[in-house]
Amino acid sequence: MTIGAYDYPPFGFAENSQQTGYSLDILKEAVRRAGLSFSIEDFPVVRATELLHGTPNFIIAGTLTPEAVVRYGSSHWPFCFETASHALLVKADSPYNRLEDIPRSASIGAFLGYTLKKHFTELGYDLQLASENWQVAEMLVRGRVEAWATFESSAYYLMEAKNIPLNSVRSIPIKQFPFCAIASRGTNPEVLTRLRAAYLSMEADGTRKAIRSRYARFLGADNPYSAIPKLP
Repeated sequence: MTIGAYDYPPFGFAENSQQTGYSLDILKEAVRRAGLSFSIEDFPVVRATELLHGTPNFIIAGTLTPEAVVRYGSSHWPFCFETASHALLVKADSPYNRLEDIPRSASIGAFLGYTLKKHFTELGYDLQLASENWQVAEMLVRGRVEAWATFESSAYYLMEAKNIPLNSVRSIPIKQFPFCAIASRGTNPEVLTRLRAAYLSMEADGTRKAIRSRYARFLGADNPYSAIPKLP
């Protein structure tokens, strides 16, 4: 298997010139338990998702949304391991408390690979896009955007890394989705079965919980969806 790594902390990030993160730790252990050899390759997030269409035995992690199911076509979702909370981050003194409070003329920032881009554009918002999620954090702090559309967990990780006080922002919840393993459409069905069984064994023996504990301060309460995905 080729495990795709991309920068989306705390799910994936570089540390001491090595790729690590919550998703990568989960995927490596699941692939290992499935009895498969693997390599890890670093891709920009947009390129990683493109590889799901044609590269056999390729696996990444991502959010299970209706948009993602359409985007990734006949790719496979062998298991889910986390709940992804999407939110709008606003400054602590912002007048906005709900999505409904934010006028369509407001400037909302997001990064290019953000899962809910289409959701916000369908609501009538004009997104300001950046190539990396941390760039949007700086856009918010500098007042270039009024809100930051992102994973809550990613936002808090990036703010800590950039020495931005966490109490300088507030979170407006938007949606929650399962966060899952995604395998390319050319992956052998037997491999998919082995991957799912491997992950279920990680849940049963506490390995998944132990891996999660390394990143818990960014993730919040542990309320995962079912490990068996239900496609929208």
